[in-house]
Amino acid sequence: TEIVFYYTTDGVIITDKEQQKVAANRGFEQITGYTKEEVIGKRPSLLRSNRHDSEFFNEIRRCLNENHNWEGEIWNRRKNGEIYPERLTISAVFESSGELKHYVEVFSDITYKKAAEDEIKHLAFYDMLTRLPNRRLMLDRLSQALTSCARHKRQCALMMIDLDNFKTLNDTQGHDVGDQLLVSVASRLCACVRKG
Repeated sequence: TEIVFYYTTDGVIITDKEQQKVAANRGFEQITGYTKEEVIGKRPSLLRSNRHDSEFFNEIRRCLNENHNWEGEIWNRRKNGEIYPERLTISAVFESSGELKHYVEVFSDITYKKAAEDEIKHLAFYDMLTRLPNRRLMLDRLSQALTSCARHKRQCALMMIDLDNFKTLNDTQGHDVGDQLLVSVASRLCACVRKG
């Protein structure tokens, strides 16, 4: 079992019941940049990214106390200071007498998974050519704005922009020229409105 523990690619940390680290595997070293010698006896705050508030960690402790495990996503910090997302599972391990002995933390770096999710979200809500929000995102934001205005008894406005003779340009000059026009218009729109 020591060979499996050491060579698994997921990071594995074993802590005592006070949550001081007592063992770490090679996956932990590769993901965090810390050697096991650097972390033995240290508390979990060594890896803390400061992106989570105390309520987040209180919820983890509550789950461990009530269910003896917790699973979720957390942002941690590598030795070089880089903050990264990880998928983490923490499980309590008990003696045969029922007394808490250890916590086992198993985690994986999900940086690429999060980047892929962000890319998929971007593709779903933004036009690939102009990088402007697409119809789906516009309808979502319009619905939110109308709901907010109704709730606060305010008015809102919607402005439409039409490009005259765009179809004629596309038909006579080709789609590449039409695409260039759309990119130019998008760039000008972005330059004259607030980012929000």
